[in-house]
Amino acid sequence: MKKILMVALLLATSLTAQEAQKGAAALSPEVRSLLAQEMQHIEKGMQSIFSNMVKGEYENITKTAIDIENSFIFKRKLTSAQRSELKEKIPKSFIETDRGFHELAGKLANAAEFEEKENVQKYFTEMMQTCVKCHSTYAQHRFPAFVKEK
Repeated sequence: MKKILMVALLLATSLTAQEAQKGAAALSPEVRSLLAQEMQHIEKGMQSIFSNMVKGEYENITKTAIDIENSFIFKRKLTSAQRSELKEKIPKSFIETDRGFHELAGKLANAAEFEEKENVQKYFTEMMQTCVKCHSTYAQHRFPAFVKEK
């Protein structure tokens, strides 16, 4: 039984590493640029949300969180070829993580709309954790601090 679990764990780890090697580096320059634009947009939004959280400016948080929620790359006006390229070259787990991130932005917007301070903090924290998880899994080439030493 232990051997079976060990083999399953090694296989899962291997698949995750293989998936991580796919991704942005495999994309065409045009699609990679679109993805980079989305990430820069999200980074600015996250900085804005943080600033507005410490000031208690919930209306601004709501607007920015809605903007992030709607920036999901698959909601953009992509050509069918670009959409196919993303689906083919980006790991499914990346797409699921990204989709979850944008769903969290929607929850944050809702919490901010009703000035639910604890939920605003909770969803913002979960969004940051998702950023770190995604960058440490799929963007180690851009964020070398996340490269695990062997």
